[in-house]
Amino acid sequence: MLVYFRFIYLIFFLVTLNANELSKEQSPYLLQHKNNPVNWMAWNDNTLKKAIKEDKLIFLSIGYSTCHWCHVMEEESFEDNEVAKVLNKKYISIKVDREEMPQLDSYYQQIYRLMNGRGGGWPLTIIMTPDKKVFYSGTYMLKENLIERLNNLNSIYLTDKKTIQKITTQVQNALENNSQINNKNIPLELNKVITTFTTSLNNNYDKKFGGFSSAPKFPQATTLEAILDLYLINKDKKLLDKVLDTLKAMANGGIYDQIEGGFYRYSVNRKWEIPHFEKMLYTQAELLKVYSKAYLITKDKFYKDIANEIIFVVNERFKNNNLLYSASDADSLDFKNMKDEGFYFIFEYDETYNFLKKKGYNLQEIYDILKYFHINSELDEEYTIGNPYITDTKVLKNLAQVKKDLKELRSIRKYPFIDNKIQTSWNALYIDGLFTASKFNNQYGIEAITLLDELLKNMYKNDTLYHQKLDNKYLKVKALLEDYSFLITSLIQAHQFSFDTKYLKLATKLATITLKKFYKKNIWYLSDDNFKAKSPLFDSAYKSAQSNMIENLFKLAILTNKREFYNTATSMIKQNSYQIYHTPTNVPSAFNTFIGEQKQYKVLKTTQANLVKNKNKIIQLNNPYLLLKPTDNKQYLACTINSCFSFDNDIEKVLKVIELF
Repeated sequence: MLVYFRFIYLIFFLVTLNANELSKEQSPYLLQHKNNPVNWMAWNDNTLKKAIKEDKLIFLSIGYSTCHWCHVMEEESFEDNEVAKVLNKKYISIKVDREEMPQLDSYYQQIYRLMNGRGGGWPLTIIMTPDKKVFYSGTYMLKENLIERLNNLNSIYLTDKKTIQKITTQVQNALENNSQINNKNIPLELNKVITTFTTSLNNNYDKKFGGFSSAPKFPQATTLEAILDLYLINKDKKLLDKVLDTLKAMANGGIYDQIEGGFYRYSVNRKWEIPHFEKMLYTQAELLKVYSKAYLITKDKFYKDIANEIIFVVNERFKNNNLLYSASDADSLDFKNMKDEGFYFIFEYDETYNFLKKKGYNLQEIYDILKYFHINSELDEEYTIGNPYITDTKVLKNLAQVKKDLKELRSIRKYPFIDNKIQTSWNALYIDGLFTASKFNNQYGIEAITLLDELLKNMYKNDTLYHQKLDNKYLKVKALLEDYSFLITSLIQAHQFSFDTKYLKLATKLATITLKKFYKKNIWYLSDDNFKAKSPLFDSAYKSAQSNMIENLFKLAILTNKREFYNTATSMIKQNSYQIYHTPTNVPSAFNTFIGEQKQYKVLKTTQANLVKNKNKIIQLNNPYLLLKPTDNKQYLACTINSCFSFDNDIEKVLKVIELF
């Protein structure tokens, strides 16, 4: 027995001995790389000083724990001794978790877009001088290409610093010019901006399969939400139909988990059939809100069912002690204990056929099930074998039981890795979506309050908000702009649902702190630290924190009578007028807030009892820019920030005026 324990200790010692500096980190993503032969280091002052001291180029790799291609590049390159030899000798290698440091990721993704003329992704590969000046950017690379690129760029750095300096200067100039263009102040005319928005969407609409882009296809939740809200203002039925068709195509497609519910991050192909199988909390959050809004507009049960299923799968897979984990992986372990993308989710034809037969389904039922979910015995032209999507509009009579049985078949496989980080921003995004769903199921609002209270209990300590938390780890990373921005939104929603003033007071307090910490000299920054990354207005993987914060300020202004909030928000719209005017489809959240400003955010005031009594009537009005505020006055008063425009004892009359205002 003593020999056994000595052996175990020796193994532990050898593994620890071979671990790089990432073994000291908390991030699940960084810890995934702790035993790579690459001498990875974390992003910090000591690492950056080391690069300057040794006059070595910095190799920066940004990813996240559930990223499929990050895993592939690790297996092909970062676990390879040949690659490690080059990196360890010639570079300072830094790994960054984009979920831990989104400010770094946003900044370097912007550089990638400027250098390559297209959006980036993960893993993001950046090579820069010891003083952090970028001269190369890429994403996933094959091992052979990576080694060649590393050697060539290092050789250029050692022998031709003028070329390096020329490239870094061009990159910096491009950043500054892009910032100057985007910050131009131009007049905004409501109808022209709406026309630009709708024309662009109509031109980019995929008439055959839905969506407003080509492959790869992302859900573009903020764009869909902006269109739904716009419909409530201008009743553009044709554009609404495009959104509804897209939502149905997505929910019937392979980007949606037909068996358990919930959306994968994006579809590889145009038909929404082949996904990358990771499920992100922010994807569920934003699409929960969109499908809930679609139901509130159409009263079509289809959209409500999808919203319900999203909530169910989040509760089942991501929820723990009323906090929500951040993501589940695309890869899962196959029967040989090897990572295989989508292995858990994909159905093999013969296995599924035999399983259903054992379950007692007759031959016709089995064929109907396999056809309905497109579980084929052969590859088709798009290689979509095994990933269920709906091919027949005729719904199976026993669909719920079939899904339950197919989930049982899946259970012989191991569910993918779940990243158990608690992200303040993403939890708040989901809580916001849950409050929207509460408009058709009040219980969801009660659940949202429970989640919000637990989030505050864990992430808001001694008047300090934190960005993320890991099980049994101390709170390390202080909150970023996105954490404040999305949390304030959920607090406003909590007040609107419960009318408890503590949520409004905290939202107001945090908004004041947010302006002080992140808004300096008319510029929003993603973080309050030494890394000065400007907050982009455009919506990327999820909603822009800056755009969302502008909306928060408009809402808080009218709820608290703080004119300074309103003036600041109005000023921000003007500062971002160039992007809103010229490229509104790139900034749909900011576009939506601009519409709210133009149509004027409104507040309905009366007693809390009156608001509760007439809750359903107010929900049916479905005005995206209307807020509620309890007062002591039993009459109904409708106001904008500037004046009140309707006053009556009859709520029906006041709601009618609000609708026409």
